[in-house]
This record gives sequence, C-alpha cells and structure tokens, in this order.
Amino acid sequence: MGAQCRCGSEVRFAFDHLGCIECGAGCCPACSYQLESANYCSSCAETLLELPGAAKPSSGRSAARLT
Repeated sequence: MGAQCRCGSEVRFAFDHLGCIECGAGCCPACSYQLESANYCSSCAETLLELPGAAKPSSGRSAARLT
C-alpha cells in the first residue's frame, strides 16, 4: 500500500492503520501506544497515564512496559 502516517512512518499494510480510541487521531504502530488492547496517540496516552512528556519506549509497541 505504501501510505504514510502523520508521524512520517511508512504504513505498508491496511491493518497497521490505527486510530486513537480516545480522540480518533490516526496513528500507526510506530507512534501509538497500546494499553489494555486499545490504541492511543501519544497525547492521550500521556494524559491517561498522567505522565506529561513521557518518552516513548524504545521498542515501540507497548506503553505497559512503563508501569
């Protein structure tokens, strides 16, 4: 498919087009956080976790590793 996410990452497959369950912003596996089987954009994840300015985990896919 070759689409590009708003973060700049290439999204090769349709199932990688994700959306934040809180605000509806489009995101991809590179820029989203997965918390309890739901995807969140970085802004909503920071608010939900009450960690403003929290760094993204280096492995990328799960913010659960932060806790």
